[in-house]
Amino acid sequence: MRAGAGRRGSRSDSIPAQPEHPVALPGSPPITVMLPADLAPPPARGWWPGRAWIAAIAGLAGGTLLVRLLRGGPPHQVSGLGVGELVVVIAVVALAVRLIVIGLRAQLRPLATATIVPAPREEPPAVRLTDLDRGVHAIRRADHGFDPARFAGYAGMMFRDVASARMARDAGRLRDRLTLEMYAELVAFCDGLRAAGRSVRLDEVDVRAETTEAWQDGDRDYVTAYVAGSLIGHTIEDATGNGVDGSRPQPTPVTAFLTFTRPAGLNFWMLSLIQE
Repeated sequence: MRAGAGRRGSRSDSIPAQPEHPVALPGSPPITVMLPADLAPPPARGWWPGRAWIAAIAGLAGGTLLVRLLRGGPPHQVSGLGVGELVVVIAVVALAVRLIVIGLRAQLRPLATATIVPAPREEPPAVRLTDLDRGVHAIRRADHGFDPARFAGYAGMMFRDVASARMARDAGRLRDRLTLEMYAELVAFCDGLRAAGRSVRLDEVDVRAETTEAWQDGDRDYVTAYVAGSLIGHTIEDATGNGVDGSRPQPTPVTAFLTFTRPAGLNFWMLSLIQE
């Protein structure tokens, strides 16, 4: 169908933007948590070698004390042991016991919990707005719920509805969803088929749509969607039911740009142009 004046607003003379297929960003890599060396848990405290010597000395002193008590000693000694020796033995034994208790406490003391500091996350680079992003933002000033992804679904539905209207040679069913220019073109197409005694047969219309452009011209919104897929169709003679010029049902790839417009704000979108 031929583009008419004003069918795409100020972009009527421009080629519709091709669909973009953005590459999905990989998930953010897991954060590696590094434990600084100064925060690592201290090594377990083993048995201090010097304590073994003190224990041996304490044992030797205790043995000497036992032998002296059994053998007895001179009168100036108390129970076979000198007062000085007794004091020294008691001091050595007390020191050995104290060191043993300190060692046990050190081994049973819970290790201090190290604080894990996550590695700083790098800020993602700033996203550069596209022409489509700016157009969507402009439309959303008056229609906060406008969603280009949802609109693409509506564009695909309209493509199938127009195909059905052509097959039925009935443009009236879409009167409220087409601009005056678009409606006139569809009526002319249907009338031309009827006058020629021909019909269009379509089957298995399988298309997908993607919103590629959005903008405003003054007080009007515009959106263009790219539709691509395939269908099975052919043209037949009404009188004979035969295909025209050897036409027969076969899968045919289809691509088209559909442009819609409306008064800015919460108003119904109307198809204004199909560029196939």
